Amino acid sequence: MTTQTLRVIECRGPPRRIGQQWGEACRESLRASAENLFLALSMSPLGASREDVVRTALKLEANVRAFDPEALELIRGQAEGTGLSYEETFALQCMLELAINYAQIGGMCTSMALTGEATADGQALLGQTIDWNPGARMDLLRIRHADGREQLSLCLDGSPYYHLNSDGVGNCANLTLVEPRPCASLVPLSVYVPKAMRQPSLSAALEVLITAARGFGYYHLADAQGHVVGIESTYEEHVLLQPERGVLVHANHYQSERFRERDVTHRYVPCTFGRQERITELVAAGHGQHTPETVKRMLTDHGAPEGRICLHDTPPAAGAMPRETAATVVMAPAQRTLWVAAGPACRQPFAEFSL
Repeated sequence: MTTQTLRVIECRGPPRRIGQQWGEACRESLRASAENLFLALSMSPLGASREDVVRTALKLEANVRAFDPEALELIRGQAEGTGLSYEETFALQCMLELAINYAQIGGMCTSMALTGEATADGQALLGQTIDWNPGARMDLLRIRHADGREQLSLCLDGSPYYHLNSDGVGNCANLTLVEPRPCASLVPLSVYVPKAMRQPSLSAALEVLITAARGFGYYHLADAQGHVVGIESTYEEHVLLQPERGVLVHANHYQSERFRERDVTHRYVPCTFGRQERITELVAAGHGQHTPETVKRMLTDHGAPEGRICLHDTPPAAGAMPRETAATVVMAPAQRTLWVAAGPACRQPFAEFSL
């Protein structure tokens, strides 16, 4: 077994400076992620050229400017640090939106949020596998914003989707899908999730997600006070999921009755049902005793072929893109601590990071 080391990038200052520091430190991985994105989309049924991809991504630029103009400054700084063009860098930050647009969907995750009677000390815990295309790159940013708030941001192929901030607010993220449709207010996940997770409270973070989440991001949120909540969305509306006996678990299909009939995730990741069933079983078996260590162990589970939580060495289903666990993450918001294994946790050790 080869132990992989997760790179930690220290960034501070205003958005453009943070982007420059990120781009300079991760130049190689960000440029490789961009090339892989353009290559993957060129192989889509539409055969998208680099120019097509960039042009499609830039249709979202005006929405980003209206939603969070500082995000564009960060992207400009990132482009300056990597040497990529601004347009290519913007496209990279639209990775998931582009993948869905061109029907090149290859990711899936399994997550949990535990609190209250489910955990040994009553405090909240988050955990998930981050499953994506083989060769996906993971970087961890330690950001100190101009207002003094600190944030650990775990980036998947250059997109910051997973966060824990110094106010003790953290999130998981899962792909969910309804049929794609034009959405005039669409904002990239890599823009709205970081903004949500810069907020000083779970309720403020949730307000941002309610405003911006559109159709293919599910989120567990947890805070230092032990609150947890989930949010599912379509292009038009959202539903909040509340814990039962201190437990929320999620794979890649919709759980709310309101959205279930519209769900198409299973067409791309049919194992979502088996994974949710398996993680539910594991959580129930340790109910009332869960700690960061038990969450880590659950995320190494291989279960049955149709319900594996820790994913590697598994041939893809016919017509599906290959997938593997790119990272495994556990958070204890009250401790302002995050643990990350840079790959499948059955093979890679967890490293600890605190704010």
